[in-house]
Amino acid sequence: MRVIMLLLALQIPLGLDRTTVTSGASLRLFRGRANCTACHVGPNLTDEEFHNTGVFWGQEPYDAGRVVVTGVPEDTGKFKTPTLREIGRTAPYMHDGSIATLEEVVDFYDRGGNENPFRDRDLRPLKLTTNEKTALVVFLRSLTGTVTDGR
Repeated sequence: MRVIMLLLALQIPLGLDRTTVTSGASLRLFRGRANCTACHVGPNLTDEEFHNTGVFWGQEPYDAGRVVVTGVPEDTGKFKTPTLREIGRTAPYMHDGSIATLEEVVDFYDRGGNENPFRDRDLRPLKLTTNEKTALVVFLRSLTGTVTDGR
C-alpha cells in the first residue's frame, strides 16, 4: 500500500512501468546514462560550480553569465549549478526562469542543451526514451518533501 501511495504522490503516469521507479532504476538513470551527477552531486545535489548549458544562448537581451564577473572568456554563458532539493516547488527553472516545467527541463538536457562555442563538455544529446524521461521527472519530484522535527 505504501508503494501505491508513493506512486500516486509522485504523479507517475499510468503508461510508465512502475518498476522503473520503485526498483531504483530512475536513480541509476540519474547517476548513469542521463549524466545528471556531472553537475548535481553531494548532499545538496550541486557541484557549486558554474556551467554553460546554453540556456540563454542567442536570446535578447543577451545574458553573458559569469564572464561579467571574471573577465575570463571561457566563462561566457556560465551560471551556477542550483541544488535539486525541493525542485518540485521552484518552477520556473534555469537562472532566467525560461523553462516552465520539469518535463521541459529534461527535454532541454536530453537534446544536449543549446549548442554554443562555450557549452560545457559534459553536455551532449542523451537520446532518452519517453519512459526514461518520465522516470527522471518522477525522480526529480521525489527530491521534494516535508521537513519534520526528527520524529
